[in-house]
Amino acid sequence: MGAQVLNYGSYAAFKQTVSELTDCLYQLKEYSEELDLDNTAKSIGDTIEKVANEHFEVAIVGEFKRGKSTLINALLGEEVLPADVLPATATLNRVTYSESPYVEVEYKNGESERVDIDKLADYVTKLSYESEKRAETVKQATVYYDTAFCKNNVDIIDTPGLNDDEQMTNVTLSILPEIDAAVFVISANSPFSQFEKEFLEKKMLTSDMGRIIFAVNCFGTFSKEDEDRIVETVEKRIGSYVMEKAKMVMGENSKEFAVYKRKIGKPKVIGVYAKKALMAKESHDDEMLRESNFPTFESVLETMLTKERGSITLQILANKIISSGSEIINSIVIRENSLMMETDEFMDKYQAAIEEIDEIRTKKRAEFVRINDAANKVFENLQPILDGYWTQIEETAMQVIDDYPMSGEDLKRDKLKIVYSKMTERIKENIENRAQLICEQIQNEINVALSDEAERLQSFEDEFFASVARIQEMFAVPQKHTRNGGVVDQIISVAIGSVGTGGLFIGFREAGIKGALLGGAAGFAGFYATFYAAVYLAGVLGIAAAGPVTLCLMAIAGLAGTFTGKFSVDKLLVQERIDKYKANFKTSVQKQFHEMKISSDFSETVRQQVFASFEGLKSKIEQETEIILMDTQQTLDSLNKLKAERKTMSDNEKIKLQNIGEFTGSLLAETYNLHQALTEEME
Repeated sequence: MGAQVLNYGSYAAFKQTVSELTDCLYQLKEYSEELDLDNTAKSIGDTIEKVANEHFEVAIVGEFKRGKSTLINALLGEEVLPADVLPATATLNRVTYSESPYVEVEYKNGESERVDIDKLADYVTKLSYESEKRAETVKQATVYYDTAFCKNNVDIIDTPGLNDDEQMTNVTLSILPEIDAAVFVISANSPFSQFEKEFLEKKMLTSDMGRIIFAVNCFGTFSKEDEDRIVETVEKRIGSYVMEKAKMVMGENSKEFAVYKRKIGKPKVIGVYAKKALMAKESHDDEMLRESNFPTFESVLETMLTKERGSITLQILANKIISSGSEIINSIVIRENSLMMETDEFMDKYQAAIEEIDEIRTKKRAEFVRINDAANKVFENLQPILDGYWTQIEETAMQVIDDYPMSGEDLKRDKLKIVYSKMTERIKENIENRAQLICEQIQNEINVALSDEAERLQSFEDEFFASVARIQEMFAVPQKHTRNGGVVDQIISVAIGSVGTGGLFIGFREAGIKGALLGGAAGFAGFYATFYAAVYLAGVLGIAAAGPVTLCLMAIAGLAGTFTGKFSVDKLLVQERIDKYKANFKTSVQKQFHEMKISSDFSETVRQQVFASFEGLKSKIEQETEIILMDTQQTLDSLNKLKAERKTMSDNEKIKLQNIGEFTGSLLAETYNLHQALTEEME
């Protein structure tokens, strides 16, 4: 398993690897049930269920009429989604696998409807007045379709065109933190519009950039030299936008920025001709498909999903094998050796083991106090940012008003409405950008602090496993041999010893927070761990950690409302009239900000996020340690009962335990090698 598992860059290889690791877990679950390790068995079952239900989610985003739907159809190999010369997509459309094609339409009012797939355009497009009106009531349409691409547990999400409708643009932004990868479609005919530039600079979260492939579409109309030049230009522009944003969020001289700069590397920019790729697949023309450069794009996407996002799944499985297998062997050793002891000796050691378990729990409670202190410290460190938040937002708005160009003509009644609208929109845009930057900085501070705290827990982790080892050693019996002549304790030494104390929290140190709390699953590595952690934790662990997008909404909520005040300044000189108008406008804006500040406690929102994140860390530690402690105590209590009844272990039972121990020990050693290989590959 360990030697072959790193060859998982294709969907087929990845699925095979997941299947092999899952089979190992099923075997360990069976062993756990035989040994009455109920908590371990349940934990294994939960992990298997989670992985079984996992899908890769890929969102296709971009400004309207960049060929998103065509690119999706090219991925699917046939025209599944509607595409047109007009802005077509008006809702979120999800494509997932099903042998029988149909569409499930989910409405905003909570109702749903099943419709024939050939009626999809009537529900999700702007191709007619009727369909556009109906689309306004639709939350999402899920297209179930028999396509080879989605058969690989990949869901494709077609998003409305950016800059087509502000509300739908916000819908697209809201799903980005939740997906595994995004394809940002850019037109080769007009690469990087002003909106696309501003979207990357101001809307896209810094943490998202490592999960994006930029597809430069409509190739085939340029020479090869021009195509290469366009791709290179796009690549340089994106790199510049991304790095400048990262500097502002993290600080140019921070270690986080240094890691980010190293890990992000060159943006993934690929030139494609989606329409030609679609035609090639429909006509089975391999040469035309090669000319479209689509296979290169598909390969990069596949690798991103399997070797980056998929590595998390593999680490979840591998580390569950490590932690569960360790507990199984621990239970076997205690069982075998305890039943060989005299009752008095066993009772002494039983009591000592129970005291050791109580001591571990006492130390854990002390660690939780330290985690609470760390959370308080984070919030304390964030206080200057929080105290200055509304000041910065207001200053941004005031600067917009001061800088807005006005003339005497603008003061005419028929022009003031236009001035008001444009100035309001500019204020809204600028404070949204400022708020998002501040909130990303806050999110970064939280994630870095959480990662540091996980690092600090190394000592508790070591202490925990040392205590578990001491309990095991209490019941050691010298010269105890297996039927194959090996020493049971040597199995433990090879299995648990080679794993070290990393079985529980593996991933904290090597890959940071992302995925680490999944029973020790490592994340992508470096910047992924730090800058995508909160969103991932929220989804996987149920931690109520709001992301930057959620936070910044507080800054703009209500701004679209009507500003108060009617201005009567006709008798003043032009410049004085303009100054008076702007002063009154400022007063109105300041009043609205004051109302927003009172009604929405931004500081409290951040406080809740901080403590929810650290509570999630505590919860996972509690969960993982208690699985081991409760099953260890259950084993001891069961043995105590057997000793009281003067029962012994039959030869068949001994052989059975030895077989379980030897299989599990071998599996542990092999899985740990896998874990190390995965970690090294992700660095």
